[in-house]
Amino acid sequence: MNSHSVKSGETLWSISKKYSVPITEITKLNRISAKDYIHPNQVLAIPRKHEKNQPPPPSESPLIPFSQSASRVQAMLEEFETDLLSATRIPENWNFELLQKLRITEAKEDVQKEENIQPNKDSKNPNYQQKPAQKNNSRSKKTLKDVKASLQKSLGKEPHVTTFAGVKLTRNERKQITVAVAICEMNQNGFGSINADQEFVGRKYGARGIGDLTYNRILHIGLSYGVIQFTQDSGSLGDALASMNKFDRAKFIEIFGKGDSVVADSLLTLTSSGHPDVENEKSIPLSGQAYWNSIRKSPKGQNLSKLANGKDGSNLPISSEIRGKRVQPLAPQKGSKPIDIWTGAWKERFLAAGDITKFQEAQLELAVERYFNSILPLAKRYNIRSALALAFIAACAVRGGVGSKLSRLYYQVALSLGIQLPITDHENERKCIESIASAHGSVNGVKVAEDESRRAALLIKDELGFLTEDLYDTSTY
Repeated sequence: MNSHSVKSGETLWSISKKYSVPITEITKLNRISAKDYIHPNQVLAIPRKHEKNQPPPPSESPLIPFSQSASRVQAMLEEFETDLLSATRIPENWNFELLQKLRITEAKEDVQKEENIQPNKDSKNPNYQQKPAQKNNSRSKKTLKDVKASLQKSLGKEPHVTTFAGVKLTRNERKQITVAVAICEMNQNGFGSINADQEFVGRKYGARGIGDLTYNRILHIGLSYGVIQFTQDSGSLGDALASMNKFDRAKFIEIFGKGDSVVADSLLTLTSSGHPDVENEKSIPLSGQAYWNSIRKSPKGQNLSKLANGKDGSNLPISSEIRGKRVQPLAPQKGSKPIDIWTGAWKERFLAAGDITKFQEAQLELAVERYFNSILPLAKRYNIRSALALAFIAACAVRGGVGSKLSRLYYQVALSLGIQLPITDHENERKCIESIASAHGSVNGVKVAEDESRRAALLIKDELGFLTEDLYDTSTY
């Protein structure tokens, strides 16, 4: 018997391959389940290596014949679930029930991916039959040369290789790709991830904020929340909350209103149309960021930047900070003092909501609709067919908005690498993402931010195994 100290990134599956022993023997010896979480520095007892006449565990998941049932696929997915549970980058309180559901749904939809097979352009119908030679007084006038020519024409053109149009991009696969994108956005709280207005702080002067943005210490984005970081100022947080409320109204009141529907509904109103107290205040914009974008280059905007970015830190008066109507304080209960919803009791409620499976499904549905489906028309136009490329384009749409300059970064990098659009050689799709991951600031003159390189690297790693290597049929976008 051997012992093994678990290293970062290792799983029960990878350890079983290393020692050529089945997972079941390792779990039995250590009195653990295949679904238990293993952690770095944990010591596992390893059974003796199998003899040569005993086959080692397969190096990869076995190919599942088309004829096998979905129940067999489900059983195999459960066997390999340890690979998911042991991924160290995934937050510990991520809801594995939802991830397993995504995997099982995919298995039930297609035991293998649905194929759309189209024959080569010059091929004949598979049921094509050679017509018999015309007869004249019971004697054929065809010569052997004619027969050979006929055989060559009929048999030589029969398709022995078919054109593969791609697999179907199902609803469940859209969710899987979106979850892969979410790994790039969330923190240790998973669906309850919170960014507490850190854009306002910025990273200058030793502060723990986000980036060096033009509106650091000027504009309050407010709470950014959830698996895709829906933002308060833009209204997308309001849309996410409305979706949660629709999925489970009773639970929404319980979590966000502490049983008080009036308090829960006040949160919905604030994050969608703005706080009622400032509804008619013309000096307060609905979206602070939209307002900042409109004045940023004006004398007023330049003066705000000068005050906020002084050598000694922010000299901008609090009264001059920009807060949209959605980013206003709100009382967490009747009679209490209004507070920012990324603080205090509100923060605790948002964290708790991240653990509710129905709320997670609501977030995921909205993310697919808003950030994934919206990037498909252009992806179809440019023949983008890999899950990896689609995931990166969606990640850029989340960061910069659909149709933004950032959302077109992938295409700009592709052109800089001499890759023709629409894509014809799909090896180039991965080449493009790998170039972004290792950009160090730019790819052939195209500026690539550090955050985009980090996201590309995480997507290539694909810790959840949701980015299939199959190519999608663009007619199913």
